[in-house]
Amino acid sequence: MNRLCLFLAAAALIGPYGSAQAAATLTRVDGGVRVNQGAEFVEAYELLPLQTGDRIMTLQDGRVIVTFDDGCEIEAGPNTLITVPATSTCAGGVAPTQNIAPGGTEAVGAGGSSNWRTALFIALPVAAAAAYLIDRNNDEPTVSP
Repeated sequence: MNRLCLFLAAAALIGPYGSAQAAATLTRVDGGVRVNQGAEFVEAYELLPLQTGDRIMTLQDGRVIVTFDDGCEIEAGPNTLITVPATSTCAGGVAPTQNIAPGGTEAVGAGGSSNWRTALFIALPVAAAAAYLIDRNNDEPTVSP
């Protein structure tokens, strides 16, 4: 009886983890493709099982096809980052996708080359106003004790 109770307790604890089923699979990998299934991006390969929340990154020469368990497929071309949804896109799930900057792993608009224009647009008027205020204060006569 004790062995049966121990077995049932172990099965109850391990059950949710041992029966984890893949949400999708990488069915085609061409060129540079990386997958993050936890701590870091690693080289992707065909037939790699994917879980909800895994991220797939295609590099400049990368292309990938993700096939969900229901047969639904999504394809990503170069410079794309996809997050695997819990539900396939054919069943109403949304796969968050973003373009990434060529030559890097940084999302567009997250500090890439396009933001220097915005920073310059803000910095130039602020610098001009500061220069005006500094110059205006220098015109006033100084008083010595």
